[in-house]
Amino acid sequence: MTLFNNRAHLKLGIALLAAITMAITVGTLFNGFSLRMDIHQRLKAPSPGHILGTDALGRDVFSCLAFGILFSLAIALAAVLISAAMGALLGFMAAWRGGFTNTCIMRSADLILAFPGILLSMALMAFWGTGIFNLILALVLTGWATFSRLVRGEVLKTKDKEFIRAARSFNASAWHIAFRHMAPLLFPLLRTQAVLGMAGVILLESSLSFLGLGLDPRSPTLGQMIDAGRGHIFVKPALILLPGGCLVVLIAAFLLLADGIGSRSRAFHIAKKK
Repeated sequence: MTLFNNRAHLKLGIALLAAITMAITVGTLFNGFSLRMDIHQRLKAPSPGHILGTDALGRDVFSCLAFGILFSLAIALAAVLISAAMGALLGFMAAWRGGFTNTCIMRSADLILAFPGILLSMALMAFWGTGIFNLILALVLTGWATFSRLVRGEVLKTKDKEFIRAARSFNASAWHIAFRHMAPLLFPLLRTQAVLGMAGVILLESSLSFLGLGLDPRSPTLGQMIDAGRGHIFVKPALILLPGGCLVVLIAAFLLLADGIGSRSRAFHIAKKK
């Protein structure tokens, strides 16, 4: 029953992402895509030219939603990939070398994890200023520690196994062992953590945008749209409900994917041991 439910979660997560992609594609074909501001068209009701109406700046709401979704996905993908690569490298070095290297890397990870991600990201963005590069850097600096601790734990469990000792007896370098022997074992764990991290990064990026610490406040990200819609909640609640709903669906899709992928990885390892 549990395996069936996890497979259902995986399929549902894929279906949600497919539905979002199809909605953006079909909507763009019929509605077009324009972020042009027109103050004379502000807060218009849905019409053939604007299928979801317009916002307080006269921008097409559908185009703003499409931009916000694609921006959140792009930022999350970039931040997670960099965090995973950086965390995996540092985690391997900490476990393989031990000693002072392990102490420095792990105490740095502990320091990062001691702070709530939103507070640390807010502090970094407030100090550096808004912008895509600063936003990705802040998300990476708050996300690498989880990957590092995950990889370190797995490397410590496998570094003394027979096939690793055999490779070392043939004078194989640490990087050869890492990429040829340990990477296949670590990849399923990193993949699950990366998919789970996508949900967390999307929520964190939207929170920073809501607080005005992401991109330029005029950029129609999901968090910025929710913030801008607060002033019109009784006039046009869709300005909050639509971006909020898209944010919930995006996060739910990646959580379901992580659950499904993680269960498949665990089932594979159990079958391999048997």
